[in-house]
Amino acid sequence: MIPIGGDADPLAAFPAVTLTEAVLGTPAADPGRAAVVDAPTGRALTHAGLAREVAAAAAALAAEGVRRGSAVGVHLPDGPEFAVAVHAVTAAGAVPLPLRVTAPPAELARLLRAGGAEALVTWPALRRSARDAAETAGIARLLTTADLAPPHAPTGDSPAGPAPARDVSRSGPPSEGGAARPEAPGVDAVAVLGCTRGTAGPARVVPLTHAEMVAGLVRVADSGMVGRDDTVLPALPLSGLLGLNGALNPALRLGATVVAGPGGGRHDLLRALQDRAVTVALLPPRLVETLAYDRVVPRYELGALRSVVAAGGPLRAETARACAARLGCAVRQAYGLTEAAGLTHLNVRGAEEGALDSVGRGLPGVAWRVVDAATGKEQAAYQPGELCVRLLATGTARPGSVRWSATGDAAFRDDHGRAYILGRLGEGRPEPPAEPETVLAVHPAVRDAVVAPAPDPELGLVPYAFVVLSESAAAGDLLDYVNDHVPPYKGVVAVRVVDEIPRTEDGEVRRRALLARAGLPG
Repeated sequence: MIPIGGDADPLAAFPAVTLTEAVLGTPAADPGRAAVVDAPTGRALTHAGLAREVAAAAAALAAEGVRRGSAVGVHLPDGPEFAVAVHAVTAAGAVPLPLRVTAPPAELARLLRAGGAEALVTWPALRRSARDAAETAGIARLLTTADLAPPHAPTGDSPAGPAPARDVSRSGPPSEGGAARPEAPGVDAVAVLGCTRGTAGPARVVPLTHAEMVAGLVRVADSGMVGRDDTVLPALPLSGLLGLNGALNPALRLGATVVAGPGGGRHDLLRALQDRAVTVALLPPRLVETLAYDRVVPRYELGALRSVVAAGGPLRAETARACAARLGCAVRQAYGLTEAAGLTHLNVRGAEEGALDSVGRGLPGVAWRVVDAATGKEQAAYQPGELCVRLLATGTARPGSVRWSATGDAAFRDDHGRAYILGRLGEGRPEPPAEPETVLAVHPAVRDAVVAPAPDPELGLVPYAFVVLSESAAAGDLLDYVNDHVPPYKGVVAVRVVDEIPRTEDGEVRRRALLARAGLPG
């Protein structure tokens, strides 16, 4: 059977250019439009400013002795400086290894060793932990963004307008004395060292060529997920390939704006979506659930959103439908992995086809299949198995040199050729989120429980839990217990102990009588 996606050379449809050429060498961008914006502060670099900063930082890396082809760890929070550093390393002919800033020093050191890094670029405030990791990994060259910055830091462009940007897309920066550096690396050279998500063991370092990275970003850029006029917010870390090559690089190629570093809290996300007038949001499923169900969402003005894309795990159709109805925008699912240099699937027509829980048929150049994990035999439609993706040939001189990667994700396909992700292999489809009443009812100290809205002077009606005890228990302990076992959007604000939960003959809760028993206004 021919794998879904066909058996043609997966690189044939993509330009044979380097990563820097693909991202910074296109004429699509308005030079004065913001390229990357820091979500909390609003600090921004225009597209012209980004090219200028990349050129200056690439020259600084060369002056610091960073060798062509050497690996450089990039240990920076999401923001303009991250984009500058990653592309400066590439423009200098070296290979960036993006690293999570939340990783402990021991894990940083392990990944730096695994990637063979010879230098590390970090944020000044992170210098101490980065220094510990660098010393453990045997790296003597530790740089901060201050070492790479031109005389002005990337905090925006001058009112007089951006200075002309030197083209860094087709060659590295000049070496000392003005002599040109060697030509940019070939498309078969390693462009980026990506780190796997580490869900089935320690994160691994995966080398990805320029050809693979370009194919990964171009298939997203050409998918229609993002347009030139969009403002894109990826809540997936840019240090991961889904954020880097599934959002940042395609958006920069198209001339769009990327809002980076929205923070981990729901209010941080909602404030960034509102204040930055985000039009496309790439979110993990848990944040799509927040948009669909959290009671604070209506307080924010999110009318600019035209599309929400869920990636990083399965999303239920009912959640996608609830989010779309609440926000009045399209909700789509996407799928990708580090080894494939970003996104491989995007369900562009999920709503029209009634398949909101599918990740779609696969982006151009992607072939995939679902196999029995034990035998490797391809599964029939609707039969679950392990999703395998054909990885791109690493050399255009060897167009037949392809391999299949077992993703470790359980999936099935329907008879229309769409893929459905079930979760990690062996976990099956996630169970529906637990209800607070159910969680409380199984507590050994609780005989009966119900959740009902109660008035709050500041928030209006909020969910309270009311319990009848079978043995002594503190209301505060029960509150912690229930909120630890339900998603945040299903949490309750208080637990009240009552002697009885009044119900009608049909079993309906008599809310006013219940509130009276709990001493609350009705």
